[in-house]
Amino acid sequence: MQRACRSILLILTSWLLVVVPTVDSHTPIASRWNYNEHLFPIFRDNCGSCHRPGGIAPMSLVTYREAFPWSQSIREEVLALRMPPWEAEDGFGDFRNGHALSAQEMDMILEWSSGGYPQGPRSVELEEVPTIQAWTLGPPSSVLLVDEPFLIEADTSEVVRYFVLPSRLENEQWITAVDVLPEASSVVRGVTVYIDETGTAAALDAADTDPGFSRLDDALLSEISPIAVWSPGQRQVVRATGTGHHLANGADILLRVHYKKTWITEGQEFSDQLRVGLYFAEGETSSIESLIVSSPSEFQDLNISFVHRLNEDVNLLGLLPEIDLDINDVRVVANTPDGTQIPLLFLREPDTEWPTRYWFESPISLPAGSEILIRGSLPAAYSHEPKTSLFHSGHPSPIRILVDYSTENSRIAQRN
Repeated sequence: MQRACRSILLILTSWLLVVVPTVDSHTPIASRWNYNEHLFPIFRDNCGSCHRPGGIAPMSLVTYREAFPWSQSIREEVLALRMPPWEAEDGFGDFRNGHALSAQEMDMILEWSSGGYPQGPRSVELEEVPTIQAWTLGPPSSVLLVDEPFLIEADTSEVVRYFVLPSRLENEQWITAVDVLPEASSVVRGVTVYIDETGTAAALDAADTDPGFSRLDDALLSEISPIAVWSPGQRQVVRATGTGHHLANGADILLRVHYKKTWITEGQEFSDQLRVGLYFAEGETSSIESLIVSSPSEFQDLNISFVHRLNEDVNLLGLLPEIDLDINDVRVVANTPDGTQIPLLFLREPDTEWPTRYWFESPISLPAGSEILIRGSLPAAYSHEPKTSLFHSGHPSPIRILVDYSTENSRIAQRN
């Protein structure tokens, strides 16, 4: 079983009730594995981006004193495969940003949590996990900083804010990867990154007296698509070789930042000034294009099926689902004209609170006439609550999938 805990992320905030950790002081030590020698490296490398002091998770797992009270909660989350937010089923599509523990690492967590959660030798000196995270992909080609700090007031629990960052490039570029470093990492729930070549976002920013602005123009949202969706703990990756998002001279980088407090940070005031790292391609590059595959606005029964037919040869690069209803599962496959079926993505009980872009390990070539088929099943009782879309203005469809692709016609020679 390869899917497991990259970060046991926001356990409490995902529950309807706060679960108080319980520790049985008389639990016998039956685990071969201890925290200092075996569990700490797993938590540090796979959970530490969120479960650390100052991280967005409501508890830290990077010291024994902080981790062991949550041992049973950790065990339940690992067994139930509720964490991390990565939800793609193993064996149904291969992804660049997939993250899974080995079977041994998962067994170590389960045995430790049920076998007395021993600390291990006190002589082992544990590495201190930094409170400020570094660029996960190394030094960026360009670093952009939001002009002014944004204040999240003490009585504000959740807010979405947009910020405009002029790229100020001398030459056009192609973005192959994006990373984000929040200043107030304990309240930054997610960041969506766009490119705006129209100047509309800059005008909205200028019209607002506070840093950034509160609402994106619907007409602009219909014209732009996210080039990156960042969430704490999600693995950042470089796009497929030879592909990137085109960044024209004079274009702006637009950020949609979702701030949300946990029960630990509720009632506190925060100031945030984001940094965004852009990674540029070298040499000949295919521009990444996007299309939206949308469901009907209403369903006749509990089995959903809708399709999009491709009119040209494409190389599929990734998928970004948005789902506004309770659903058992969503399955995405490609059917080629010769009858070949290619599994793309399978989500079981997807969590609509954590948008994730699934970048394929390698581009998937589909000839013209191929179909992208989406199927899903609804529970007998389900609710549809329309949410603000990241890429589709005025959408009536409860299921939308942004498909990233490239074509031979999109191959452009990089000019530096």
